[in-house]
Amino acid sequence: MPKLSVERTIGQAKKAVLGGLIGYNTEKMGKQKYKRFAVTLRERGKIVGGIVGEVWTTVLFIQLFWIEQKYRGKDFGTRLIKAIEDEARTFGATRSYVDTMSFQAPGFYRNCGYQEFGAIEGYPGGVMRHWLTKAL
Repeated sequence: MPKLSVERTIGQAKKAVLGGLIGYNTEKMGKQKYKRFAVTLRERGKIVGGIVGEVWTTVLFIQLFWIEQKYRGKDFGTRLIKAIEDEARTFGATRSYVDTMSFQAPGFYRNCGYQEFGAIEGYPGGVMRHWLTKAL
């Protein structure tokens, strides 16, 4: 009989769960396109900002987005968003989504055309997590 086990290192568990999930998804949706990529902002070769995302089937998920403080408010963020959305379209993406904390950038994403579709409370200091999406 199977038994539960708490895993303190996740490598083996993650590989097994991901393999099982991919197999199940393929069974239900057919073979899927999956592409990870990044767009960076560089100054003299050093990365001073960037976005890491992935397209799964036809949806871009913006996983990570950061810009050094001194480059914020100078249109670099908007240009990075446009660049990752444009690249995602080349992979067939028709929609994008992102999550962000209330102290991070929900207003920035709204200004880029994203609409909120969910939020949850429960983080320390009254912080909320927001999910936003946009048709590409």
